[in-house]
Amino acid sequence: MGSLLFMGRLMESKLLYKGGCDDCGSSDAKAYYDDGHTHCYSCKITTQPVRQGIKVTEIPKPDKTFRQKILKGAPTSLNHRRILKETCARYGYWTTTYKSEKLELACYRKNNRIVAQKCRTPDKRFSILGDGKDLPLFGSHLYGGGGNKLIITEGEIDCLTVAQMLRKIAVVSLPQGAAGGAKAIRNNYDFVTSYDEVILMLDMDEPGQNAAIEIAEMLPVGMAKIAYLPCKDPNDCLMKGREQDIVSAVFQAKPFRPDGIVSAADIRDDVMAEDVTSDTTYPYSRLNEVTKGLRKGELVTITAGSGIGKSTLVREIAYHLHTNDRRLGMIMLEESTKRTMRGLIGIHLNKNITVDLKAATAEEIERGFDDLVTEDRPIYLYDHFGSSDVDLIVQRIHFMSKALKVEYIILDHISILISGLASNDERKLIDMAMTKLRTAVQELDIGLIVVSHLRRPSDSDKGHEDGAKVRLGQLRGSHAIAQLSDICIGLQVDAEDSDGDHRQINVLKNRFTGEVGAAGLVHYDRNSGRLLDQQPTF
Repeated sequence: MGSLLFMGRLMESKLLYKGGCDDCGSSDAKAYYDDGHTHCYSCKITTQPVRQGIKVTEIPKPDKTFRQKILKGAPTSLNHRRILKETCARYGYWTTTYKSEKLELACYRKNNRIVAQKCRTPDKRFSILGDGKDLPLFGSHLYGGGGNKLIITEGEIDCLTVAQMLRKIAVVSLPQGAAGGAKAIRNNYDFVTSYDEVILMLDMDEPGQNAAIEIAEMLPVGMAKIAYLPCKDPNDCLMKGREQDIVSAVFQAKPFRPDGIVSAADIRDDVMAEDVTSDTTYPYSRLNEVTKGLRKGELVTITAGSGIGKSTLVREIAYHLHTNDRRLGMIMLEESTKRTMRGLIGIHLNKNITVDLKAATAEEIERGFDDLVTEDRPIYLYDHFGSSDVDLIVQRIHFMSKALKVEYIILDHISILISGLASNDERKLIDMAMTKLRTAVQELDIGLIVVSHLRRPSDSDKGHEDGAKVRLGQLRGSHAIAQLSDICIGLQVDAEDSDGDHRQINVLKNRFTGEVGAAGLVHYDRNSGRLLDQQPTF
């Protein structure tokens, strides 16, 4: 017995039989009940009963003597798919009538004997009749294996479509669709790899393309190519009169290469293009001269000793990006979103309202807020509520980039990301966090500015707050911070006036131009709370 919750009542239903599941590719895990609902015990998907008045075609029930009966049928033209009768006859795709309903049967053969049929009803339900375990690729009985090209499609109708267009090339399909693609290739590996070239023409949706990549990775290097279509699948192209696109997709299929491997020929234009200074800048002139500005696809690390002004510096950079029309996201894990916005408004007003809210009137603060945040110039903040898990932060970065179209994100700071994790190995945790952040930067093509703390100098009693020089090797916790960053920027006090308000900017690493060293002097204005550009004096 099965049960279904319907209009608040638990309804009992009787199991009729089990058959194949089109969702996960299982041949016998899907249960069919007398009230019309189904449940697959493999993928756990439940379908609801069909509404009253809509007829559901019954699929043949199991036969104990031979699992399920093989049905008799004959090939006919599939006019609704533009598939010719001769194509169906060649591949063994039949139609038949069962209990007054028309069914389509894809016949699977081993040693030229039908061992199974995939049964398709008018209401698009599927079942495997016969022996559904370890099925061959549909149509593979027509080819002895070995040859120049093999085309693999996702389903039987697509197989018939491509075969009808390209009669001299071997064309087969996966017996259980994209979900069972990898398993089907494993079961038929010798047949598939007997060809010089395997062209994967799976559906253009996400499951189809993911399956194509998974299959390509299973095959010997250089064997697989992935074909791309302008429509959902080959038959969709045929139905829309775009037959030539199918042929073109086969002969223009791109060789599959694992992530990170590119052909030098593919980047010819990139090599010829001159590197130019970015039109996205820092708010400090000398820093722009040394780094040539900010760029998407780069990870910038900013570091300084405790209390020297890291957060003030990144706020100035954030304000500069925002007021220069760069779409901005801020993940400030050491402060509330309220404090972050007060800092930006204070910069806008030139008043230090983060220290003294009364430095500006309520009307000035409101006007400053409305000047900064408009419908066409939003600022996105992460309200963390104490949650700073690495994977969660990476997810929020993806959301900001993909959904909110953010170009530059500031993360202050990386040590908090790993502070709550159950491990005493800070180095390993920071390695992991930096790797995930670096991957996100490359995948999303964003600019990421990360704040990092420093270790206290080991060769001196003088700390960074007393004027000790900031060095790349002092980044706290892990060498991965320096290794995975494109630019590293240090902020340090004047050794001759450690209590003063001047700060020296030093570029510690510069992957873009290689130039490092002094990158300008800035001055902290206590009245406005700003870190302002100065001409260097030392």
